[in-house]
Amino acid sequence: MPSYRVPAMFLYALFLSFIFWAIRRVIRRPSPLDRVPGPPSASLFVGNLLQLCDHNGWSFHREIAHKYGSVIKLNWLFNKPLLYIFDPLALEHILKDIVTYDQPSWFLDHVMMLGDGILSVTGETHRKQRRMLMPAFAPKHLRALVPVFRSVIHRLVDAIDARIYAEGTEIDMSTWMGRTALELIGQSGLGYPLDPLTEDIANPFADAAKHFVPVSTCSEMAILRQLVPYTKNLGPMWFRRWVMHKLPFRCLQQMIKITNTLHEGSVKLFQAKKAALEAGQSTDAKDIMSILLKANAAASKEERLPERQIIAQITSIILAAMDTTTNAMSRILHLLAEHPDVQAKLRHEILNARGNGGSELNYDQLHALPFLEAVCRETLRLHPPAIQIIRQTTRDSILPLSQPIRGTDGTLLSSIAVPQGTNMFIAIMACNRNEAIWGPDANEWKPERWLAPLPAAVTDAGIPGIHSNSMTFIGGGRSCIGFMFTQLEIKVMLSELLANFAFELSDKPIVWNLNGITYPTVGAQSTKPEMWMKVRRLCEGGRDSS
Repeated sequence: MPSYRVPAMFLYALFLSFIFWAIRRVIRRPSPLDRVPGPPSASLFVGNLLQLCDHNGWSFHREIAHKYGSVIKLNWLFNKPLLYIFDPLALEHILKDIVTYDQPSWFLDHVMMLGDGILSVTGETHRKQRRMLMPAFAPKHLRALVPVFRSVIHRLVDAIDARIYAEGTEIDMSTWMGRTALELIGQSGLGYPLDPLTEDIANPFADAAKHFVPVSTCSEMAILRQLVPYTKNLGPMWFRRWVMHKLPFRCLQQMIKITNTLHEGSVKLFQAKKAALEAGQSTDAKDIMSILLKANAAASKEERLPERQIIAQITSIILAAMDTTTNAMSRILHLLAEHPDVQAKLRHEILNARGNGGSELNYDQLHALPFLEAVCRETLRLHPPAIQIIRQTTRDSILPLSQPIRGTDGTLLSSIAVPQGTNMFIAIMACNRNEAIWGPDANEWKPERWLAPLPAAVTDAGIPGIHSNSMTFIGGGRSCIGFMFTQLEIKVMLSELLANFAFELSDKPIVWNLNGITYPTVGAQSTKPEMWMKVRRLCEGGRDSS
């Protein structure tokens, strides 16, 4: 019993310190951001945070963008001002200056969860890791991955065939997209199988990867992670981990179990991969980890990454790739089921490209299909898997605007003074759907808009994203390093699935939920990712087999 007294007193003191800090935040001084228009706070303690993170909060995002414009003041915890931004010039300023506008310390501190991989580090360490990883995502390497992708998709086709034969035509395509995305990144990213697809085999590492994003981005964890910056002086990492284990929060304990499983699996994968390369095996391996290990071994001492950072890349690569691909593919299949004419047109283009012999499409042929490209671009524009990301000012700054806004005091603001420590949401979806840029049909899914030159309002807007005049894959020094990898996965999957199956809506309603990554459920009350569809097998040449 005595051994528990000091930790208990310490936790009590930590709790009191937090309450004192919270009271100081509630009684805050006026801020220059008070001149920026925005909705009232919904809560004294959590501001508008629960509205921003509500899994059914689509209407809140639409309404504030429509009512308040491209720069909006919201309220963070204890009503600290927060900016919600989709002004193109402001976004360019934020994304280019990653010293002044970086991910918040509470968000970046994945180190306790994931290790110091590319998702968790800043500054020169981040630049060094990014330089080391870039060659693995270059077109030259991606060309070689198409056969790897296709071999996985062939197993998916066989698995769906077996389900149709055994259980009928209704299939949860969200689950199958998740399993496939995991196996795709396992084979092409790690050179290691994570899901056989054609049979159900338990894999704790794979299960942990599937659950990381839903648990880590839930609203409870978003609030708990605000405490991270205030734990840095509590002692060494082992002690902070011990404190986390003692805190009575279910989501936090789930997170600890998930991250422990991911770390243990990553260490085993790294050791096996390293041993194989040292033994002269897999010298021609094309997976991302093999390329990274070989590049790291050949790098100078100054550029070489320590082993702990290599290990951390394993989980980073899986998590960055899996949920984005899963839910982007699920969204495309949902839209194609809602628009059977578009599905038929896309299937016709794919089958024509394959020819009478049904030959499979290579890298260049996939990227030469204009309607496939249009469907992918329009879906990723209208429905980005992540609708917002967060940045924080590391010092006082001035944020320029492409168009002045009317302040709460009636004055026009052409720039905004942003205090150090301000949280800023980069509103990806709001920028992608901005009617001032994309026109009155900005909120409509129209793949055909990409088959003609885009309007000058789009091309001249200066949107700082790296892909298709949209913010889906962000821009700047923290842009998505694997955006071409994701697009290629999607195109290979669509080219095989649409050649073999037709997709229709089932009687189970599909509702899309907000989270770190959007995901589908059956109905608005459920939080279980699933998307049931009627799937029909097609004969060779795309004819209906029924």
